[in-house]
Amino acid sequence: MRFLRSLGIWFVIVLSTILCGLPAMLLSWVPPRGELALKMGRIWSRIILRASGVHPRMLHPERMPRSGSYVIAPNHESFYDILVIFTTVPLSLRFLAKRNLFRLPFLGWAIAAAGFVPVDRGERGRNAATIETSLKRLAAGRSLIVFPEETRTRTGELLPFKAGAALLAIHAGLPILPLGLAGTFRIQKRGGFTITPSEVAVAVGEPIDVTGLTAKDRATVTQRLRETVASLREEAREAVAYNRVTEAQ
Repeated sequence: MRFLRSLGIWFVIVLSTILCGLPAMLLSWVPPRGELALKMGRIWSRIILRASGVHPRMLHPERMPRSGSYVIAPNHESFYDILVIFTTVPLSLRFLAKRNLFRLPFLGWAIAAAGFVPVDRGERGRNAATIETSLKRLAAGRSLIVFPEETRTRTGELLPFKAGAALLAIHAGLPILPLGLAGTFRIQKRGGFTITPSEVAVAVGEPIDVTGLTAKDRATVTQRLRETVASLREEAREAVAYNRVTEAQ
């Protein structure tokens, strides 16, 4: 039964990606560039979450900004993190995404048209072109999603943070908005086929101000960011009874 349910959800994922991706590519040319494509991305996310039986809840919604530009830094547990962020964060979003995603039919075409930023994994992958494009998105009033772990966890535990989010925030002179996600790892693990409905929570942190800091401060900012995200993630886990469930398994 779980296999058949998962198969049905994957069918919805593929179909909705095609049906939303094609209009998104066309709408991306309508001024302001990428905003209508972003709306299609949110529709796409809601379709998949509903089909998967996932209804995210937000902790500390009063901390979530409704306007402005931020470097948004969440933990990364699953493909579903992207869907949850699309549906819970009301800002004009662009993602820093792995370059190979841009080669995927429909999805890759749509995110390229919407103005997402391709990046290669690792510190060396954050070359001058990537940084320049990211700073342009931020200067235009967009908020940029940067996963500091750079990849999805395979164990459910928080991975080491890279300095990319801190560097972008420092160079742009913009605050970092930390997010802690919990529950998405139970839905679909990295490389897994099975999709399991789960409670999901997003804990919103207080923005981290980087005013007056330089690139030399990136390690300090990154450490503070990781500690903040770890605390928010733990709070989100408690909200969805993640710890009690996993201990009982």
